Order: sequence, then C-alpha cells, then structure tokens
Amino acid sequence: MATTSIGAPGVTFPDATVQATASPTNINLMTVGTSPGTWTKPASVKSIKVTVVGGGGNGGALNTPAVQGGSGGGGGGGTAVRFYPAASLPGPQPYTVGGAGATSSFGAAPITVISATGGSAGGSGNGATTNNPGGAGGVGSSGQANINGGGGGGGYGANFAGGAGGNSIMGGGGAAVGGSAPSSIPGNAGGAYGGGGSGASKRPGDGANIPGGAGASGVVIIEEFY
Repeated sequence: MATTSIGAPGVTFPDATVQATASPTNINLMTVGTSPGTWTKPASVKSIKVTVVGGGGNGGALNTPAVQGGSGGGGGGGTAVRFYPAASLPGPQPYTVGGAGATSSFGAAPITVISATGGSAGGSGNGATTNNPGGAGGVGSSGQANINGGGGGGGYGANFAGGAGGNSIMGGGGAAVGGSAPSSIPGNAGGAYGGGGSGASKRPGDGANIPGGAGASGVVIIEEFY
C-alpha cells in the first residue's frame, strides 16, 4: 500500500506527487484605505474582494441672520462591492477615497473599475415654517453588489429640528438635533465611513452662523484571499 513519506526531495504522497516547499500561510489580509493609494498584487494571492464607500454628505447650515428653523441632513455614501480573480489584475491598481460628498473608486482599465458616489448635502432653511429636504444617498456602480446610501432626514422648520444624517452601509449617520424648543445647535458629524452629517437648528433672532454636521469620509477596503 502506498504511503506518505518525508525525506529527500520532500513530502511524497501516495499518488507519487512531491511537495518540496512549505505551503502558503493561508492568512487572509485586509487593507483599509482612508486616503488615495495604490494596491500592488502579491504573487501568491488568489483573489481579492473590494468594497468602496463614498463620502457622506454635509448637513445643511443656517448661516444668515434671516434664516431660522431646521436644515436637512446629508445623505449617506453609496457602496460597490466586487470580487477580482488574481489573474484578472494585470498590475498595481489605484484607488481614491472620497471626502465629504465625494466619490470613492478602485481600479484602472482594463479591469472593471468600481465606484461609489458621495451623499448629497442637506437643504438649508429659509424660514421658521419651512421643511428642508435631506440630501439623497450616494450610488454604487459596476460592483457585483451596488448599494445606495440612505437619504438624510428632512429638517422640520416649525419645530426648529435639524434632520438626521443618512447612513452608509457602515451606518454612521449624524444624530438629529433640536426639536423640543427653539434653539441653535450645530449639526452632528457623520460617523463610521460615509455617514452623512445632520442638519442644524437655529432659533429666531440668532444672528450667528450655525453649521451643519460634516459628512464622514468614505473608505476603500481590499480583502486578500490566499
């Protein structure tokens, strides 16, 4: 009966095949890109999974003396996800990471380039009874999965309430502000990756500029499989 033996030239298996070198570690790796960069293919990688998330939109501001009420929240960034076999990747691949409201992407021709747009900014108010719309969520494209970001919440002027920021696939929309009594409160910044900032609240007669919350930057996540 054939057996497995260890010795020169290596490990010999019952089917007479020989393994002379150690096998790969099979430890999968992840790159989390928070600024533009380039991914270089390791020689032994078999495939990668790439997730791109666009930046969250900024919450609406209330920044003139005549404006009061509540502004809309920014939309969440969109998402695109795609697997790439290693053989389909001819060389180093660039990626971009969108700031607030901007697009993230991965790859360059001839491979399939995936991208995700940022969320739109929330609407600003122009009167105490105006309901101001939230920003639309971003959109993913060319992924095997394309996921829209959540829309920002509308500002409710009569209640001086700023709308919540929209979530990305990571969550992270800024929490709504105001709504119980006239008050001036800046919007909350988006959290996680791609979360929209919430809108501001501004009480009557306040001449200050009240900013909306900043949208969170997007991200590019590259998972390597060996």
